[in-house]
Amino acid sequence: MKIPAPCPSRQPVRSGQARVWAPPWRRPAGGYVLLEIIIALTVFAISVSGLASLLHSSMDSANLLRRQGVVRRGLESLLVEAKAKSKREEMLITYKDEGLGIEYSSELEELKWVNRRGMPVKGLYILRAVAKDLRASKPINDTAEVYVYRP
Repeated sequence: MKIPAPCPSRQPVRSGQARVWAPPWRRPAGGYVLLEIIIALTVFAISVSGLASLLHSSMDSANLLRRQGVVRRGLESLLVEAKAKSKREEMLITYKDEGLGIEYSSELEELKWVNRRGMPVKGLYILRAVAKDLRASKPINDTAEVYVYRP
């Protein structure tokens, strides 16, 4: 029995040999590999830059929430301290937090209120705590209020 000679199109193409004709599905991809690598690197770079900007914005949000929490606790502590004072003049307090660049101050405003008989109530005040951000480019003013009765 005679063994047929291999078809030249079925033989693999090796380096160092003469090029043999190969069908299109067996030909090596010439410049497409480089194009595929460039596209893959572009997609990777876009996704990494998107993740980096997402991380940056989440860190900014976390820092803003932390700072707002600190300001809220500072306002609450100033109100508690000012409310504990026995005299109205002692209720006016100013405190400056150098570390955060925030200035806390309290204000006292007399409330004009009438009871059911139409008589004005004396000694009712609004104690207001104000926090001013000294470092921000556009100043942020946060306030907290509580009613105080000092006859």
